[in-house]
Amino acid sequence: APLMIGHAAGAYLADNVNAGDVIALGWGRTLKFAINELPRRPIARTTVVSMLGGLTHAQPLNPTESAWEFAEKIGAECFLLPVPVYADRPEQREAFMSQRSVQDVVFRARRANIAVLSVGSFSNDSPIANYGFIKPSELEELQTAGAVGDILCHFIDAEGRLVDHEVNRRVCAYPLQDLSDIPAIILVSGGQEKIAIMRAALANTKVSVLITDEDAAKGLLNR
Repeated sequence: APLMIGHAAGAYLADNVNAGDVIALGWGRTLKFAINELPRRPIARTTVVSMLGGLTHAQPLNPTESAWEFAEKIGAECFLLPVPVYADRPEQREAFMSQRSVQDVVFRARRANIAVLSVGSFSNDSPIANYGFIKPSELEELQTAGAVGDILCHFIDAEGRLVDHEVNRRVCAYPLQDLSDIPAIILVSGGQEKIAIMRAALANTKVSVLITDEDAAKGLLNR
């Protein structure tokens, strides 16, 4: 499913990104496939802004890498959050996010006219689980606290609300409550295991366009 959805999302973005657009970009395997599908075609005066910190260990599936690759494909200016995805402690996160360079990138993301996001589930092949950002014990605690998955590495419950857990106080990313500042939100995700988190994201985020697969779409409709 991720490859197929990524293919469709790449085609959609190729047709719908226009001169002057500012694109705020999330993270995930499906988004990576979407960017791979984008034709290399310069679009004037475009900007790509990453909405998440990066990985300290270089990996092909990296928020920083995805933003850079997207920007390179369309000849855009690129802005990255120069911090890790998760700080070790909440107070460290506060220090990171209050830096002027970080504030500048968040400000640019807030002024985007398009956000392209994905969501993550608790499946075994989820990047958050695989890359060891969060300990297995913390993932269990998050599920016990009601989390159904993550959006921009923030864990939310079935109603789309942030779960009360320290992990959510350590994430270095664009704030979920500010997504409403971005006029067009494109959600790119699918698979049976993502239905609960997709439903949660749709409940609390003004999604303009959903790019998914048939099974997930049916699952969302058959509540």
